[in-house]
Amino acid sequence: MTLGRLLRATVRRGHSVVLDGVSLEPSPGERLAVVGGNGAGKTTLLRLLLGLERACDGVVQVAPSGCGYVPQSVEDSLFPWRSVLSNVAMPARLARCADADARAASLLELIAPTIDPRRSASRLSGGERQLVAIARALTAPGPMVLADEPFSALSPSARDRVRRVLDQQLGRRALVLVTHDRADVTALGARALELTGGHLEAA
Repeated sequence: MTLGRLLRATVRRGHSVVLDGVSLEPSPGERLAVVGGNGAGKTTLLRLLLGLERACDGVVQVAPSGCGYVPQSVEDSLFPWRSVLSNVAMPARLARCADADARAASLLELIAPTIDPRRSASRLSGGERQLVAIARALTAPGPMVLADEPFSALSPSARDRVRRVLDQQLGRRALVLVTHDRADVTALGARALELTGGHLEAA
């Protein structure tokens, strides 16, 4: 199964080249970590895979529907008028999974045990929203999870716990993780790729 593919994909913004002939093709069950400095194009790479951005050149095969996604700006990714449980269950409900709410409740218990599932998402702190977004991504039934700095707002203890849960709950799903923290790479047993100067290379 091809989960999503970038083949010599190039993205330009004005006279600047953000991605310069980047190729990436995750395999089922593979864990990839994309590292690099601020503004290197890491978020753009994820957005290409999700079909949220277009390449100027190259081939982009968008990831199949139903893949989990943790955006960098989780503040804008939740429905504030819905409950925490409803937000987490949403991907599975859209996919018509019969156990959507049960799956969401189970993941919330593992990832955010101190958050009341009935609480409105509008009342969450930044770290709590990030926990909810991670749980929601894992509830999605697709074959891949894409996560953009998913642990950045978490305390060290919460980060360690959520890494373990993510590691356990991915199963055979692929992971494409954007991170600044090499400890994330080690904890998840990911293959590290560095994005620098628009090029993606083994780190």
